[in-house]
Amino acid sequence: MSVWTPLLPQAMVGTDRQAQALPTWPGEVGALVAASATSGQPATDLLRAATVLAVCSLAGAQGATWTQPLPASAPEDHLPTLPPGPVQSALVWTLQEGPASLQQQAFAALAHAGLRLPTGLLPQALALGRRSLALRPLLLPVLGERGLWLAAQNEEWRHVGGVSAEAADEARWQEGSFEQRRAFLRQERAADPAAARERLQAALTELPAQERADLLTVLADGLGADDEPLLDSLRADRSREVRQAALALLLRLPNAAHPTRAAARMAALLKQERALLRKRWTVDAPTELPADAKADNLDTPRPKNDTLGERAWWLYQLVRQVPLAWWTTHTDMDAAELLAWGLGTDWAEALLRGWRDVLFAAPEAAWCEALLDRWPAVSLRDDPASVLALLPLAARERHWLRRLQANELGGLLTVVQQVLAANPPGQSLSPTLSAALVTALLPRLQGQALRDDYALRALLPELCCALHQDALPALAQVPRQADETPSIAQALQTMMQVIAARQAFHSLTRT
Repeated sequence: MSVWTPLLPQAMVGTDRQAQALPTWPGEVGALVAASATSGQPATDLLRAATVLAVCSLAGAQGATWTQPLPASAPEDHLPTLPPGPVQSALVWTLQEGPASLQQQAFAALAHAGLRLPTGLLPQALALGRRSLALRPLLLPVLGERGLWLAAQNEEWRHVGGVSAEAADEARWQEGSFEQRRAFLRQERAADPAAARERLQAALTELPAQERADLLTVLADGLGADDEPLLDSLRADRSREVRQAALALLLRLPNAAHPTRAAARMAALLKQERALLRKRWTVDAPTELPADAKADNLDTPRPKNDTLGERAWWLYQLVRQVPLAWWTTHTDMDAAELLAWGLGTDWAEALLRGWRDVLFAAPEAAWCEALLDRWPAVSLRDDPASVLALLPLAARERHWLRRLQANELGGLLTVVQQVLAANPPGQSLSPTLSAALVTALLPRLQGQALRDDYALRALLPELCCALHQDALPALAQVPRQADETPSIAQALQTMMQVIAARQAFHSLTRT
């Protein structure tokens, strides 16, 4: 900064307000400044001086002295690299400016073709992997040996790289990245559930809370009664995330001791009364917490700003520990009937919120459909897309097609928002829904509607990543308007680039 200090007064306030001769610098740099700043115009001379100083500063910069031994050379790569050409050009743009879902598709396409990233793109790809957990599993197969070596040289990239895909199983578990360890645990769980459970149990004391909670979800595959002791012990884990993950898995074991106790408590609060010629269920909230509330995870403090009162909060805590199947069996009502009944009680919000939490932990299609058919917006302030995401893709698409066909005001934007919220990255919509979305979208792209529809305009790139490949040509042929505003032109240009990139990556998957 000492080199720049003499210029700062004039640069900060302007040469018109502080006109004075340029300062001088010693040596050849000073001579070069003096020779270049001869225009007679103070502002021009100041900029010329700044240019000379900037170039000379960069030319004279010296890196920090390296005192450590040089690392071993990178192992030889076995995978061929993506050659120069249209696909590589599309990849460069995708890494620099493309949506996250397009980056995932690019890495998946490279892996499908058995190719690795070009060496020059490795630093940028590793930087993206550092910021995105979702990107790492797709990035690993295309890093190649050089990419793994490079990741090991930078502390910020180490958790992205891991070990070679050819490493032994034990090395993948002990030395691999978190994504590699999780993938290995899933493979072992599928082959030997007990061994995977024992491996996880042995490692729990050494893992940070987030990794304990994440790896615990692997037990959902092949979950059985043998897993109950471990899950029950983790209800007392010091991490809230781990406790919630264990409780969520116990909900999938309705005969386990913990959900059985919760169901018994809930049964004591339900009463059946006779009303005219039929019986009617009633429910009341607890008047106090049971003595063993802490041991059974019922002592979660109520947030100060929560809309539930104290008794309703206790009821909510209890409902979220009871499997949904118990409600249908105990009351002889199906999901739709239970939702209608719950909305008619004095404790509607507590019941609905509790059922929603159980549904997220142990999804059941009947409850998803019942909620979506009659969304209880008063009691649930969630986005319905969160429940849609629990359904198989075909079931989700039936809801979206129905919404598009109804041609409601704002229906297209709502469907697009829900599609992007509920559709897993890298999974394309069906040709039928994609065609329906494009049919609804084209008039807006060809007319003036996009001028004021800022929300839809912003979602176009991500939507083009989710549409089926067969629907993209129709969007690529949208005629451009002479009176496009710069923002609309930019939005449409980005949309076209996404489509071109997807088509380029698709050419790899056809081989």
